[in-house]
Amino acid sequence: MNEIAKKREITPGENLAKQIIEQYKSKSVADMQDALKDIFGPMFEAMLQGEMNNHLGYESNDHGIKTTDN
Repeated sequence: MNEIAKKREITPGENLAKQIIEQYKSKSVADMQDALKDIFGPMFEAMLQGEMNNHLGYESNDHGIKTTDN
């Protein structure tokens, strides 16, 4: 066997996907969709909130004096 046929290393993404599949034990496409919502939903919410805070120039529920035009 030559050096080209080395064992491929598992990427962090593949490892994470394996852990998700093992933990959620999805039996259908709907189960997998629910798992993805549980996993990625909070991440996307945090990203969108950060984007909105950046756009407005202040965080939500900030009742202090603001130096923006918004």
